[in-house]
Amino acid sequence: MARTRNPTLRMRALWLVALLGLLLAIPASSYAATAGYHPHTVGARDSIPAARLAYWEPVDQQALLVWTRHDSRAHLVRLDHPIPGLLDAATIFLVTRSTDPKICACGPDELLVPGAGAARIISVQYLSEKRTAELDPGASIPTRARMTVT
Repeated sequence: MARTRNPTLRMRALWLVALLGLLLAIPASSYAATAGYHPHTVGARDSIPAARLAYWEPVDQQALLVWTRHDSRAHLVRLDHPIPGLLDAATIFLVTRSTDPKICACGPDELLVPGAGAARIISVQYLSEKRTAELDPGASIPTRARMTVT
């Protein structure tokens, strides 16, 4: 008995393969609108290992530089709104709301300044040495070392 080919079935299979290829070609950043991500943070979703945190220095009321041990490059951490006491704070708390031992953006992690308030972390960007020096005019060892991860 001769086997006949179904051209309609073959065309549907080709369409399915093409559609799957297209879905795989769409960059992950296009999914940023889901899962609580903000469009302005796409591409800046690095994380900081909480166990390696060492120093911090405020950039302004809505951003700070965070260094890890044994690294001359800082992470730029941006907040969803300004915290008025950030520039003068002696201590900050980086609060992780998950079991992941990293400080991440676009999730429940936040920065808390005792007596001044808290703000959610919306981006974490690992900077080059040049950009770190541009944002930290002192360019020496950061002066603030009291930081707690909870």
